[in-house]
Amino acid sequence: MKLKFSPHTLLAFATTLTLIQSAIVVPMSQFSSMISPAVAGTKPAKPNSNMMPPPTGEKTKQGSNVEKAKEAMFRDGNYVKAKQYLEAALKTEPNEPLTYAMNALYPFSAGDYEKVREYGEKTSKVAQQLIKTNSLRGNLYQGVGLAILGAYELKKANGGALGALSKLQQVFEYMDKAQKIDSNNTELNLVKGYMDLLLAVNVPFSDTKQAIDRLKNAEPKYLALRGMYVGYRDLKEYDKANTAINAAIKLAPQNPELTYYKAQLLGIRGREQHNDNDLKESIKLFEIAYKRNDRLLLSSVAQILSERCQAQMALKKIGNDACWGFEAQLKQDNPSVVVGLTKLPALN
Repeated sequence: MKLKFSPHTLLAFATTLTLIQSAIVVPMSQFSSMISPAVAGTKPAKPNSNMMPPPTGEKTKQGSNVEKAKEAMFRDGNYVKAKQYLEAALKTEPNEPLTYAMNALYPFSAGDYEKVREYGEKTSKVAQQLIKTNSLRGNLYQGVGLAILGAYELKKANGGALGALSKLQQVFEYMDKAQKIDSNNTELNLVKGYMDLLLAVNVPFSDTKQAIDRLKNAEPKYLALRGMYVGYRDLKEYDKANTAINAAIKLAPQNPELTYYKAQLLGIRGREQHNDNDLKESIKLFEIAYKRNDRLLLSSVAQILSERCQAQMALKKIGNDACWGFEAQLKQDNPSVVVGLTKLPALN
């Protein structure tokens, strides 16, 4: 059994290890081959579902570096500033599991899987200690830590699904323990909601609507709405998806990833319904999101370029074979850089 990966959401969904796709939690598709969404010479199976963020850690101290990192990353979509706060948090908040869990995003994106393993182990260790004072969050992030280690198993040299799946049962056990403590906890509902959503989207006989209902009781709302958008999008309930993403943008208007999602929705709908107005508007929104490429992960920039290209080709009524390979190109032009790219193709 092989799992499919691609960068971005490991924490929220990191608790479901089997569905981890890349840097901190992402979905797998039908437990099939492991590929990124914009790899040269290949086509993504579906639009990027990866930009789903990690859990929020609602109990972290206001004004802390972890709290500032969460706001920078998930509210503002600024992965450069978030990285700065997370590096500071390694010194100021060594007893907060999110310090290590969120930091794992960057080495995962860079392919430094031994560093991912280190952060996964530290997440689990700190979460184990946290159980003494906050059993719910301690159990929740024990699951997250194990999921990160599962992602490491899948990506390391000579790794594979067996090493990752050996941790899967433990991940669910810790999640169940957290849920028994308080099933209405908004942080738990965010993590579990994303987990259920990705299972529902990718595994037969799972219930997407149940996942969406859980996210309705999650916080912060802009993250919950983001997940609801993905669920409605994949159910092809485009009016509801549109309502969800518009509400998320209203709460977090500076986040270019949310603008990207709005563009994505219009692009999908425009292609399926042969609506040129939707396609034209989607291209405009992709370009607005692209203007903030200096704060985004390389994988996100590649996805924006790829989906913009698809909308352009659909508008011209021609094939989209030229719309793949942006991630490989960006990596070649920006060696060892995963965020804050310096060399980017001009839009034309």
